Amino acid sequence: MTEELIVVILVCGAFLLHLRSSLVITLSLPLGIFAAFIVMKLQGVNANIMSLGGIAIAIGVMVDAAIVMIEAMHRRIEKEPVTRENRWRIVSECATEVGACAVFLAGDYRG
Repeated sequence: MTEELIVVILVCGAFLLHLRSSLVITLSLPLGIFAAFIVMKLQGVNANIMSLGGIAIAIGVMVDAAIVMIEAMHRRIEKEPVTRENRWRIVSECATEVGACAVFLAGDYRG
């Protein structure tokens, strides 16, 4: 997992050219994996090859969704400056765009 985090930091830093944005993506990975293992424990699912493979696919989807969301937020911030009043509106608009894609993608993998 350490190697994945290093690769994600380097790739996101190279493409986004913004250190804080790449750190946000990097911090979301361990939290997502930790949440997946908690849900697996609560559901009684063993950590076999299939479930670990699903987590590996989910890591890719999480990184992709985070990059798309951060790029959309950067575009919106370039158009209008961030104030206390509009910051959550910008975040919710970007999350709505990316969230729908992630939900439909998860549905594709379920079959």
